[in-house]
Amino acid sequence: MRLAGPAALLLLAAAAAAQSPMPYQKPDAAAAPAAAPPAASTETVTASSSTAPTDEVAGHGFKVGGTAPKAKLSRPMHAVIHKEAADWEPLALRVGGVPGSAENAVALKVVKVKGRMKGENTKARSAARLHKGAKDSRWLAISLYPKALERKRTHLELRFRIFEGFVEEVQAAAVTVTDRRRPPSAKLLDSYDLREEGIEYQEERPGSGQFVVAELDPRPTAAAANSGRLEKAEFADKDLGFVNLSWSVKGVRAPGK
Repeated sequence: MRLAGPAALLLLAAAAAAQSPMPYQKPDAAAAPAAAPPAASTETVTASSSTAPTDEVAGHGFKVGGTAPKAKLSRPMHAVIHKEAADWEPLALRVGGVPGSAENAVALKVVKVKGRMKGENTKARSAARLHKGAKDSRWLAISLYPKALERKRTHLELRFRIFEGFVEEVQAAAVTVTDRRRPPSAKLLDSYDLREEGIEYQEERPGSGQFVVAELDPRPTAAAANSGRLEKAEFADKDLGFVNLSWSVKGVRAPGK
């Protein structure tokens, strides 16, 4: 059946409208319900708190807000001192003290008075020499020449036996020249030098005491630095008694020089 005129136009418009989609309408945001956030479980909270950085981690090993640890004191040690040397007898040996802070000084006849240690203080000259020992060992001899003992021709000698880079033995001695045929020498001779030159002497060793070494360098060079102290060295000689001393020597003389 053929339609013409206005009726046919109305039927065509209706068919086209039925085939074309409706225009898109944006939903009303206010009308849409808000999505509820997922509830945190107990397990999630626990795991989060256990992995949180602690003060130590956050501070890279230092407690945040605390006092930073003191820097470790560096001591020039060119020979190893055994830990068990702190228990050696009669003379103990340990590392300690501040490098460069010691001086050449001796306190003789030290006694305890009203809780304080007092003695006869005297300054001293010093020298360090390296001498050959048994087999491949070497003796580092540090000598102190107290002014108060000059007339007695006595000096104090500290000896360290070095073997393969380790301190294997220590000695202390009061060395007195007994050869009256020889006038006092202007040179600072130690017991090894006296023996080599045929000069008679005698020595006394303390019955107890403790070495505290801040610098140790047995190498025979002008730059070698040695410093430390000897505490409570007990001598039988009444002119010595208990002795406290300290040394600071720059340079070590080589054997045979």
